[in-house]
Amino acid sequence: MTATHTPPRTRTRTRTRTRTRLSALILLATMVAGAALADANKKGDGTVIYRSTDEQGQTVFSDQPSQGAEQVEVKEPNRAPAVKPTHRPEKKKTDTYGSGYEVTITHPADGDFIANGLLGTNVSATVNPPLLPKHQLEFLHNGESLGAGSSYQTRIDRLTPGGHQISARVLDRDGKILGQSDITSITAQWPGSR
Repeated sequence: MTATHTPPRTRTRTRTRTRTRLSALILLATMVAGAALADANKKGDGTVIYRSTDEQGQTVFSDQPSQGAEQVEVKEPNRAPAVKPTHRPEKKKTDTYGSGYEVTITHPADGDFIANGLLGTNVSATVNPPLLPKHQLEFLHNGESLGAGSSYQTRIDRLTPGGHQISARVLDRDGKILGQSDITSITAQWPGSR
């Protein structure tokens, strides 16, 4: 039997080709496995977030996985639909009913948006000239009385989602209107409402 002798140069080329092929095969297998894992981890909207810690001990969030990173469960964000504001009528000149009282709602402002109607809102007004002791200021919410008295402010404890109208008027002892504000229109929403 005759032994075949391979020159050293040929052996080196063969080893290099084998290593290159093996490296390429490992790289290809890693890429295929990574792509399959990424597809398996995708949520319905395609969002995948990873959390890891960098060299300084800071938490890092990324959409690209890194060594030692763990996948974070991404919850659907709280999305509320846009609120369509109600049509506001043209402002009319304040009717003082011949009494000389000018009534103005100072808070909330016309067109305000109340993000959390569950918390309600404060309502304030100015009256010029100041109320006489025999007169009262009545606040109205959507045409319903919130009460009358000598205070220039009141509170609406809870606002349902949607449009609201606020006004104030000065009354004498007999309930006659002596002055009235323009209507202030606001829009309220509840957190998490869809």
